[in-house]
Amino acid sequence: MKLYDFTEFEPFNELREKVGTSKLGYFELFDPQFHLTGLERSELETSGRLLNIKELKVLPDKTLAIKNSRVLVYYPDENWYRDNREFPTYHLAYCSQLDELAKTIPDAQWLATTRLAEDYDLVKLRTTGQVTLVSHGFAVCKHCLHTLRYKNFDEFRNRRRGYSETVLNRFNLQDFYKLYQQYPLSFKGRPEDS
Repeated sequence: MKLYDFTEFEPFNELREKVGTSKLGYFELFDPQFHLTGLERSELETSGRLLNIKELKVLPDKTLAIKNSRVLVYYPDENWYRDNREFPTYHLAYCSQLDELAKTIPDAQWLATTRLAEDYDLVKLRTTGQVTLVSHGFAVCKHCLHTLRYKNFDEFRNRRRGYSETVLNRFNLQDFYKLYQQYPLSFKGRPEDS
């Protein structure tokens, strides 16, 4: 079946002119294999989703995604942070620390979320698979900010240490997602706007 070329259809062009647009627009067909369903979006915004790090998509800019949405992840095991004397952090990118953790604890279940809270909940995994809130205290991973060069953050240059500490201390997820659109992401060949 051959579809009619609507760019050559005069009534359509007249209507487009009446509404004051010269661009044709863009449409991407919904495919649940590549696009989050409403239920998945709701799950990611509220309780999050437990998954193995291999289930995440690493985008070309090194940010993390599930289907067509950027996510952040954290390891939700309170005991691991205590035993390793680590400060609980969440990851926005596939940084050196996340890579090392993926190798050290390859079968770990990570919590992925799209929630925009500034202080993520530390949770304890039960054998039932349920997630229980325990305490507060997650902060953004400085290695992720370095990987992304977020606002020229550099964790290694002493000359810029004061500036980088300010960027880290003032980090805000809403500002981050203004630079890195959270949802929806499009991976198809989008026509160039002219």
